[in-house]
Amino acid sequence: MLSNLFAQSGRLLKVNLKRDRWKLLIWVLVLAGLMIGYASKIGVIFSSQKSVDALVVTLRSPAMIAVLGYIPKSVAMTEATLFSGEMLVFMGLFYGLASLLLTVNATRGDEDQGLTELVRAKPVGRQALLFAAFLELVVFNLFLLILIGGGLQVTDMAGANTSGNWLSAALLSGVGLLFGTIGILTAQTASEARSATTGALSFLGVAHIARMLIDVQNPKYNWWSPLGWVERGGAYYNNNWLPVGYLLLMTLVILLLAMAISSRRDIGAGIIAVRRGHAKSWFLSGPLTALIKTDGKSFWSWLFGALIMGLMYGSIFNSITDVIKSNQFMATMFTTAMQKKASDALLLQFMATLAIVFVIIGSLRGIFMVNQIETDAKKGYLELLLAKPISRTRIFFTYVGYAIVNALIAFAAGLTGLYLGNIAVMKHPLALKYFIRLFNGYSVTIIVMIAIAALLVAFVPRLKSLTLVYAGLGFVIMYFHSIFKLKDWVVKLVPYGWMKSLPVKQINWTNFTGLLIVAVILLIVATIGFQRRDQITK
Repeated sequence: MLSNLFAQSGRLLKVNLKRDRWKLLIWVLVLAGLMIGYASKIGVIFSSQKSVDALVVTLRSPAMIAVLGYIPKSVAMTEATLFSGEMLVFMGLFYGLASLLLTVNATRGDEDQGLTELVRAKPVGRQALLFAAFLELVVFNLFLLILIGGGLQVTDMAGANTSGNWLSAALLSGVGLLFGTIGILTAQTASEARSATTGALSFLGVAHIARMLIDVQNPKYNWWSPLGWVERGGAYYNNNWLPVGYLLLMTLVILLLAMAISSRRDIGAGIIAVRRGHAKSWFLSGPLTALIKTDGKSFWSWLFGALIMGLMYGSIFNSITDVIKSNQFMATMFTTAMQKKASDALLLQFMATLAIVFVIIGSLRGIFMVNQIETDAKKGYLELLLAKPISRTRIFFTYVGYAIVNALIAFAAGLTGLYLGNIAVMKHPLALKYFIRLFNGYSVTIIVMIAIAALLVAFVPRLKSLTLVYAGLGFVIMYFHSIFKLKDWVVKLVPYGWMKSLPVKQINWTNFTGLLIVAVILLIVATIGFQRRDQITK
């Protein structure tokens, strides 16, 4: 019977909610705080028509369209429409990220730890665990919908309306449901949580890149990306609820597909078979080589993902210079040399804005690898290494060192793609020195973020996800500091803020040295903490 397939789903949902309550609370506070907090302050931040006009020009620049989406020129600019143009597509990325991390952990994560096998030994339905994960996803996004929809009602932005407020909340929750369900799907196809997370993140990245390219080149085709559906909703000016229906329909289709795959696979296996390894290997001689071997797929996924994203962003450099070429006044009053100088200045500002995207990609790659220490400890992998004459310090530094190298490689890959795209489309491309300056300056900020992650894993591993939240906060601060008119001390609350002038200005080596010292101190303290733990898992 159908009911037997989902038996005990409700009880498993309660277990999931209790286990993930702090994680869910942090995400709710961050997402709702950003949405409601900014909605309540937008009228104060942009109190004059002059500041509004300046913001509109910024939002319609290619750099902002690439990340935030496209606002039709025919739309009257009110506080509400400015809010939707700035926040909805951008927040959709965070909703998708939070949701897919939640569902992968509740499905493949539990399976990797052997919890699924223990639960399935009880009288529960075959699809109960998967459905409980989906129900947790629904509860999470439904709570956000009610909280944010009601919060936007209270803020009473100029130009806002009830339909637009609830549509904004529904579109974001719809995106969360969709990508959370994609996380459930990749958990069925992949053989482990790391690969499932990478696969789900790839779907989110492809959706973002597709929307970005379409919005910059020809926005009328942005129906081809789920994140483009958020724009098509036209919150506060069109209030089109049809995209919400599309998001829910796609979620249902993917959920049914995930259930179909789940019913045909064994516990602990993915639909994509894992290639059998050799009985003996000359390569596997210690913790580093073992880590390189097990991380192979993720390494290439992050590398090519960052490179492709860089190429995509670099391919729109010519669209930036078109702003100068199409300006009749500049064409008439300025010489060709002066126009090129103005064009280069605009491109450097564009790079300064985009750089943080690749810095965050590098940071996330490194943070995920550091957090892998706790994951591998729970799986029992570290016990196998410690059975040999290998110290905890060596294991810890192996993971942290590998995380730093991989983070910098991912960052360099993104900048390399940006440089190659710039060469491909520009008659007079930007010099390589600017890209090297970006790498040299921001690399130390990535190391600081990895050091913070190592500190949490060493002392309070249960809170290791806070580093991801901090990295997300850093992205918000760095990308929007000019729009939000943040003070300099606020920007410097995150490591990236100490290098925010790159590549327009030279590296501030005093700041660089200070950040490097902070990173070294944090890593030393983290190493001591890891050594003194009574047990590997805490």
